[in-house]
Amino acid sequence: MSPRYVSHEGVWHPQKERVALKNLSGKQKIVDGEKIASGEEYIYKGADRAALFELFKEKVETFGQDFRKNTEFLQAVRNMGFTGKEGVNEYLEFVGYDKERIDKEFKEKASVVNKNELPKRVKAIETLGGGRDTAGEAAPRYGGFGDQPRD
Repeated sequence: MSPRYVSHEGVWHPQKERVALKNLSGKQKIVDGEKIASGEEYIYKGADRAALFELFKEKVETFGQDFRKNTEFLQAVRNMGFTGKEGVNEYLEFVGYDKERIDKEFKEKASVVNKNELPKRVKAIETLGGGRDTAGEAAPRYGGFGDQPRD
């Protein structure tokens, strides 16, 4: 599944996600104060997991840039005659920008994540190029064609 984000004034945050999952960890885990045994299903409510993975790979908390700091936007505002310290604010008022409405919509759709909430490590996907071979007495093999190192 592809990552889903919500923009807040040019900064991209993971969108909220609600999905049914199964506890495959092999041990009991606690989700929202409820004990979930191994093999049981539960509802995950939080930041889009694919978006979290992308943020983790890039070692950042968000993507994008606040539009008020974007040099192209600032130059376009100046070109339209809105200059000085209050030029951007005058322009936003002129076009009818409603910060309260924007903030409310963002809070409804987004899941803001602190860097501490990002995964510390990500387990490799076992099904890359062919899945998991459990036949035989040897340790499982992962991957597709040819000989693969055993874990």
